[in-house]
Amino acid sequence: MRNSYLQDLIKKIIKKQWKLIYSTELKKMISTLMKNSYTDTKAYKLIYYLKNRWHLISIKKEIFYVKSPDENISEEDIIDVRYRKILHGHCKKSYNKARYIWALKALELHYNNFSIPETILVINQKKQSKEMVVATKAIQFKKYTAKGENYRSKFKKYTTKIKMGKYSFSIANKELALLECMYNHDDLLDSQTRNLVKKVIKRSSHLDTDTITKIIKLGKHHTSINRLYKIAKEANKTFASQLHEIIKRYSFFLDV
Repeated sequence: MRNSYLQDLIKKIIKKQWKLIYSTELKKMISTLMKNSYTDTKAYKLIYYLKNRWHLISIKKEIFYVKSPDENISEEDIIDVRYRKILHGHCKKSYNKARYIWALKALELHYNNFSIPETILVINQKKQSKEMVVATKAIQFKKYTAKGENYRSKFKKYTTKIKMGKYSFSIANKELALLECMYNHDDLLDSQTRNLVKKVIKRSSHLDTDTITKIIKLGKHHTSINRLYKIAKEANKTFASQLHEIIKRYSFFLDV
């Protein structure tokens, strides 16, 4: 293989320094350079050389970060800056617009906590699976189903859009996120969730009990509202009485 291919490729990717590049784009560049001599094997060999000489850092299968060989940057630094782009691309490729971020991360985002979780939970219509976004950061796709019925479309009206950088994500609204936080909640194991829920309940003037009522009337979050009521009795008695009335009229009391 001519060494000039490597040098010509380096000149091309330098234009994308500090950006992400996908293997499909790299292979297209290489194919343009090599013309009839191109093979996937030769392309992967050139990509290996670029990685070995520190022009590329592999941050996920088929995704690379373009850098100069003397640039000192860690995988963690790249994730911090590029995570949202990769997450947005992963969601869009997998499920287009039929998904939203739910539970704890959604609630945190409403209060400007943009930290990157180890696992982000996303509701979708198609499947339940855990997939890697980048490095150790995962995405857990979940479905809302009961008795064979998919609830995703019913909850769509209780989502909102939020901007993270230049990328837009659908997330559960505050009321839905609160109930979702209680969906599989364990007081002993999930103190982070409980503490945030208590803080939100203490300033419950930001919450719409009519929205909570409408969600409960869909027939899905009976256990969640009982857990929420239990916490509210400690944190905000006025809000607790409102939840008590919702449970009495549209749900049922559970020992949770």
